[in-house]
Order: sequence, then C-alpha cells, then structure tokens
Amino acid sequence: MLLNCGARHTISKVSRLSQVRSSQIPLLLILLSQSACSHLDRYDITLNERTLYSPRSLFEDYYLPDAALADCVSQAIEDAEIVTADGLEVLNCSKAGIQSLGGLARFSELKRLKVNDNNIRNLVELTKLDALLEIQIDNNAIVDVVPLTALPDLQTVSLTGNAALQCHSLSQFANRVTVIKPEHC
Repeated sequence: MLLNCGARHTISKVSRLSQVRSSQIPLLLILLSQSACSHLDRYDITLNERTLYSPRSLFEDYYLPDAALADCVSQAIEDAEIVTADGLEVLNCSKAGIQSLGGLARFSELKRLKVNDNNIRNLVELTKLDALLEIQIDNNAIVDVVPLTALPDLQTVSLTGNAALQCHSLSQFANRVTVIKPEHC
C-alpha cells in the first residue's frame, strides 16, 4: 500500500496489502497522515494511485479590466487562499496604479476596501457592494461620492487627498457614516 501526499511526498509503503485488514486501512491512513504530512489540505491524497482527496482550487471566475486591480485581487486570493467570490472580504490595493474598479462587484461580500494612492475617478462599480463597511480612497481623483451614499452597511469613508472632490455630495451620506473629508471640504 502506498499513501501519497502530493507529487513528492510519499508517506509510507507497506509491502503486502494482504497483511493489512480492510478495517485497519482508515486508521492507518489517519496515523500516517498525522505523523508525516502537514497542510494536507494543499495536496492531492492518493492511495494505490486512487485519488482520495483533492484540494479546492483558488477562485478564478472573475474578470477585472484594469490590469493593476486584477494583479492585486489575484494576489489577495492567493494569500488568503480564497476559493469562492464571497470569500474575499478584505482587499488592500493601495499604491497599485489602479485607474478603474470595474468588475470588483463580483466580490459581493467585500467588507473593507483600501485603494489609497491610485488614480481612481469613478465609484459606480461599488454601488453593488452592499456588504461594504469601510472604504479608504485617499489620494485618488474622486470627483463624486454619490455612488457610495446608498450602501446600506457603510460605516466609514476616507477621502483625504481627493482635490477634485465636489464637497456638496458629502452631505448625502447618512448620519451613521463617518466621513473623513479632504482639506478643501
């Protein structure tokens, strides 16, 4: 019997399968896996060339037209080992060279978004992110924040360094929202 954890990790070899009773195989597998393999959730586990377990693949079913945003989201998915769109709840893409947030609505459970020091102008894509609690969009090219005013759970918006922001649109936020305004407002 051969138990294999991933392509390069062979745990144990028992020369004669007939020596191991079928009722003992699950116990043997548990003991061997606990003693020799760490992070089993990252490997295919096979027994005698039969796959017993394959890890879930990282989430890839999205399209973001802005290459810088796509790179940032891809890295966040990899770092946090995200397997579904709903799994991405926190995203920090500051100083990434982002110009557009197009496609970000795919991640509907996003709760915290930090996109400081980019060149973002349009926030319309964020209107679909109903779970968003906090957004930091300091030092961008934001002109109008009206798309954010309808977000039901939004608690904090940071807008410092957005010199082109039309200050009158800030009055449309509900009282429950903490707004950190640019100096000219």
